[in-house]
Amino acid sequence: MAKVLFTDKKKKVIIKDIELPKTGKNQVRVKTEYSYLSAGTELTMLQMGNVNDIREVGHAALGYSLSGTVIEVGTNVSHVKVGEQVACVGAGAFHADEVLVAKNLVISVPEGCPMREVAMSAMGCFALEGIRKAELEFGENVLVIGGGLMGQFVSQYAAMFAGKVILMEGNPDRLNKVVDNVTALVPDEQAWGKITELTAPIGVEKVFFCLGGDRTNIFDEVKKVMTKSPDNIAQGTIVFCGGATITVSLASSSGNLRILSSAKAGPGYRDVAFESGVDYPMGYVKWTVKRNVEVILQAIADKKLQLEFLITHEYHYTDALAAYHELAKADTNAMAVILKYNKI
Repeated sequence: MAKVLFTDKKKKVIIKDIELPKTGKNQVRVKTEYSYLSAGTELTMLQMGNVNDIREVGHAALGYSLSGTVIEVGTNVSHVKVGEQVACVGAGAFHADEVLVAKNLVISVPEGCPMREVAMSAMGCFALEGIRKAELEFGENVLVIGGGLMGQFVSQYAAMFAGKVILMEGNPDRLNKVVDNVTALVPDEQAWGKITELTAPIGVEKVFFCLGGDRTNIFDEVKKVMTKSPDNIAQGTIVFCGGATITVSLASSSGNLRILSSAKAGPGYRDVAFESGVDYPMGYVKWTVKRNVEVILQAIADKKLQLEFLITHEYHYTDALAAYHELAKADTNAMAVILKYNKI
């Protein structure tokens, strides 16, 4: 029996004992060590009051990113072994003390990776996909709007490319989380002038919106600081990694901007065939969700990604409701919130 987190019709978080099926030939059974709480997807599910009982309505339980230890593998699984530490993302990687996950969503953890940080792998993938969609090049000037967990991941990835990276955020607690090679700015009246100075004479080339709400005013300011063509037309790429809303006029009003939305963890995510082991040809699909997790874990092991200080709250999974309440506070200073599964 596995203890699994669900939400019921009254928007309460409950723990239910669920009998997991036998390990399938393309599955891995994992004993959970830590799991990551999503401030976006999961809070939305709770606020909507969706029923998430896999036996009653076929929905997934809460959660999609965890770390743990392999306790059983299917007959078609050879890349991980019993006793090995792994990261799990996507379908099946819900908040539970034991899970069954499809083989391509279970990735070996390199030596030197703290399992608390490994649990954040899915969020790392969502941010990395935004970077990939932007086609960020070495040395480009980058502006990140929003200093939540998504913005922190994106800014750290961007900083690896050695261009000027600026993160704009109004919350002092979040600004204090910015790594040394990223410039932190408060979105005040002077901020846009500072951005122009810092990126002169080229301007901002790539922008990442990593927050929600109506951000039309910010979008209009962003256009002014981006690279300009000889006839003063804005150029560059803007990627929306968060749930922001904008009202935008296209054509001449937005110049030659590329405006993109990024919402997945990589090719193969939510593709049942891929998750179960049918890989995509490397020559056609270079960065699958599995490979995204692999490079993120290696970056953690190599100390290129600095994640430990982004984990602000940790709860035992039996106290998950308190964790969700903390995330839902309007004035919360929570960044990454994780659940642990060791005995109390």
